[in-house]
Amino acid sequence: MSVRSQQVESVLRRTIGYVLQHQLADPRVRGMVSVTRVDVGKNLRQAVVFVSVLPANYESRTLQGLRSAAGRIRKLAAGAITIRAIPHLDFRLDGSLKKQAAVFDAIAEGMAREEQE
Repeated sequence: MSVRSQQVESVLRRTIGYVLQHQLADPRVRGMVSVTRVDVGKNLRQAVVFVSVLPANYESRTLQGLRSAAGRIRKLAAGAITIRAIPHLDFRLDGSLKKQAAVFDAIAEGMAREEQE
């Protein structure tokens, strides 16, 4: 991965996160939405934006809202950063945080059982 791609990913992650928290007023986007990662294609024209949504029961509707508002989010991000062209945004759910939380819960549960014995 090139340094340029890493820079674009970092800037997009911060900017899209800000736009989602402060500038987007879509009623379908509910709960706490966090941008966990952005993967930009080699030609910098496509970006996959991974998001985490809490609570889990808002995930599908929020993802639907983000995909519908992708053009608006892209336009708002373009006003906040200065790169030649903002990539097209594809929003996807990031399940890695939930897997990490499940592992930590299992570890804590195992430690609690061990202390009781």
